[in-house]
Amino acid sequence: MHGKLDIRKAAVASPGADVYQVRYEDLAGESFTASMNKEDLHELLYDKLSLDLPDGELDRAFDRVIQDGQVSFSEIEMREEELAGVGLRYLGPEG
Repeated sequence: MHGKLDIRKAAVASPGADVYQVRYEDLAGESFTASMNKEDLHELLYDKLSLDLPDGELDRAFDRVIQDGQVSFSEIEMREEELAGVGLRYLGPEG
């Protein structure tokens, strides 16, 4: 699957407990999504997903989503089994 990984801070979050929405959508409109806290997001990006990115780029992206509330990774290749295996829920194609 070739697509885009988009991460956004949820608009409604309690103080000290930010929630991040993670969404991967491939070019055919198939998508996977999950909600998680900062620690789980860090683990997802650094340990669970096989993102083919240099550490410095990943560090800057993580800092950007924490500070600015959004980051996107375009042109990311992911396997459906990998996305489901790390806890992202399949949503199907966008209609």
